Amino acid sequence: MMSPLKGSTVRREALTDAQRGRMLALMQRCYTGVSPERFAEDLEAKQYVILLHTRRGGELVGFSTLRVAEELAGGQRVEVVYSGDTVIHPDWWGHKVLQVCFGRFVLSRKLRHPLRPVHWLLLSAGFKTYLLAVNYFPRTMPRRDWTPPPGRADFLRALAARWFGAQYDAARGTLRFQGAHYRVRDGVAPIDRAAAQHPDIAFFAERNPRHGEGEELVCLVEIRWWDLFLALGRSVSGQLRGWARRGLRYAGARVRT
Repeated sequence: MMSPLKGSTVRREALTDAQRGRMLALMQRCYTGVSPERFAEDLEAKQYVILLHTRRGGELVGFSTLRVAEELAGGQRVEVVYSGDTVIHPDWWGHKVLQVCFGRFVLSRKLRHPLRPVHWLLLSAGFKTYLLAVNYFPRTMPRRDWTPPPGRADFLRALAARWFGAQYDAARGTLRFQGAHYRVRDGVAPIDRAAAQHPDIAFFAERNPRHGEGEELVCLVEIRWWDLFLALGRSVSGQLRGWARRGLRYAGARVRT
């Protein structure tokens, strides 16, 4: 049984007006402070968009915008993949299609320059976004159980200061956009008492105590070949387990009828 969702990656300029409108509606469904102007500004700064559609009906239920840039880190040329606006309708949480699509995108970038390091720049206003990084990639900064190599923190601070200017607080490692900006809606992925018991979620809350106000934790993820293959394997196996569970439930329903 196939996943009920399908994903694709397109160039930003290939988006239709209808797709852009649906993307804005999804952001406004899960975040407050999402104005059409700010959304359009963020989108125009990206080159690629991952789109998630339902197989039945073709409804757009999630997306993630991506920017790719070359940078110098310690005299070495590296590629930075920056995730911008990312959202999935709550009805479709738990599916791994977005992770698989992102992994395939990064794989395509690494295949272009196999020896060039790839870093994922990720802004985390909510713990679910942060867990996407730490659950799949051990060289995520910051994280509670890994110390980055010399120079990595300096590279991140310089990169964030150059890209985001005064909105970036280097001492806190967070980003607070000037003026009205997005924040997760109340009741959408809250850090309740049960979630706070998870050590990575507790670490995120400690490093970004103002996440409820829309402040974002700036993360840098080193994506090595081995980590990427493991992440893709875990995502695909998660999809297969989900298909199997849904297939068993469907078969049970057919038997009962």
